[in-house]
Amino acid sequence: ANQLRYPPSHTHYFSCVMLYLFGEAKEDAVKEQITRVLLERLIVHRPHPWGLLITFIELIKNQRYKFWSYSFTRCATEIEKVFESVARSCMPPGSQRPVVGDEPPH
Repeated sequence: ANQLRYPPSHTHYFSCVMLYLFGEAKEDAVKEQITRVLLERLIVHRPHPWGLLITFIELIKNQRYKFWSYSFTRCATEIEKVFESVARSCMPPGSQRPVVGDEPPH
């Protein structure tokens, strides 16, 4: 996550790598580890690096990753509140957390 900084191609590459690893990982522990690393950097004081925000927003909004369906996002009430708080602070106004199982509009 240290490579997720400002908008050049280097940042785009590492963002794609992180998202690819999350999407293709067979074990939830790998997905949880990737999420933990991103979240650790998002819960510190702002400003957050551009690439970190873009990567996390893509992870939570893109239905391909099914982020909210993993048990580690709701293993404890406190953890779920942290995820929702970070998601609210990263997402533009009017966006909301997708409900697990909902299909995106066509």
